[in-house]
Amino acid sequence: MDRINWVSAFLMQWLLICVGSSPLSVVVYTSSKVGLPAVLPCAVGSHLDSGQTPHIQWQTITNSVFERMGEELFQGEAYRDRADVPEEMLMRGNCSLFLRDVRFSDAGIYKSYLVVGESSIKNRIFIQSVHLAVVDHKIIKPVETGSDLILDLHTNQAEQVIFQNKNDTRWTVLWERGADISKKGYPKERDNKLFFTRVTASSAGTYKVLDSQGLALSTVKVTVKEPVLAKETESLRIHSELGNATMSMPPLSLIILFLLFHLMLQMN
Repeated sequence: MDRINWVSAFLMQWLLICVGSSPLSVVVYTSSKVGLPAVLPCAVGSHLDSGQTPHIQWQTITNSVFERMGEELFQGEAYRDRADVPEEMLMRGNCSLFLRDVRFSDAGIYKSYLVVGESSIKNRIFIQSVHLAVVDHKIIKPVETGSDLILDLHTNQAEQVIFQNKNDTRWTVLWERGADISKKGYPKERDNKLFFTRVTASSAGTYKVLDSQGLALSTVKVTVKEPVLAKETESLRIHSELGNATMSMPPLSLIILFLLFHLMLQMN
């Protein structure tokens, strides 16, 4: 092997070693729907000394997310009141990060570290990289004419609901957070849900729940059908029972043949 090839082979091997030892070379993938909780897995047990109080850090490429040492904790500004590594779990070696009310902006790569050493000299031991994907909700909802349509907002991130009729291309604003509107047909909000009363055929179409950035938190396709009336249901049941009874009766020709055979036996 000449010198150039030897140098190329050495550089390639060195690159593979560096990539293989990089924190980003082993990534755990997880996902969550927007507005729901997410758990980013992490285990630190093999790095802990007996009786040691773990000091754990979670961060993204650009932001500090969460830090805990015993009862002391720190939450990044974007994760205020939403991020936690429960102390009792951490003491057992589970350093998983719990996120509440997940946002689209939470998507990305998170890295966890164990901080070790004396107060004056501390080192960080890399533990785990986790890639979090955040997706929207997609729902198909059938409803009957005259009933109520309940639309789930999923999260307080919801700022607006828009609607597109199945026979139209335009979008109409149906609801906005904080708007004090009492006009007929305007939905009532309760417990992060919208209630549309007395659905009609014109209610069929696509509903989108949007956040403050105009991103769709959920897309709901609503179909509307006529209800089956109680009398019609009973009539269908009776006809079905009569049909089954008719099917279970022997054909007329078999009955006649049986009677003739029985008559001949009596004559003999």
